[in-house]
Amino acid sequence: MKYGLLASVATLAIAMGAAAASHAEEADYKLTACGHLTTVMLQSGPDLSVWSQQVWYAIAPPAVPRVFENNAGHCVDYFRAMNGKLTHMGSCRWTDPDGDTFIGEAVDVPDKPGVWTFLSGIGKWKGISGTGTYSVLNISKPVADGSQDLCVLLTGKYALP
Repeated sequence: MKYGLLASVATLAIAMGAAAASHAEEADYKLTACGHLTTVMLQSGPDLSVWSQQVWYAIAPPAVPRVFENNAGHCVDYFRAMNGKLTHMGSCRWTDPDGDTFIGEAVDVPDKPGVWTFLSGIGKWKGISGTGTYSVLNISKPVADGSQDLCVLLTGKYALP
């Protein structure tokens, strides 16, 4: 009987250890992404403006953690400004220097900070999860072709299995 109980306790301890090992520990991230964007305006007016953007960027060192440094990205976004309130949704694919990628989603709703969520990854990023906020640090005035340069600060927590 003692051995059966001991075996059960040992099995439970091993199972709990395996379960704990399978859950990734979250880590903080703090990244500055700088890049270039182009805009396609669908409607522009005082009460309603609707447009799409594509953004190409790179993560500038120093990044926390360093594994994000020099990642490049491409985002496709939709924006709506209605009665002075901004709504936005977009997806970005990041590619690291080794060619591994992950996809995330950015969402802005009126009167709240922008939220970033990691969705999926390939290679070393397989199983990435986490979320955080982002804010525009600076953005240039549009040049003749309508494009702009910008930098965005992303902070939050992420986990890898």
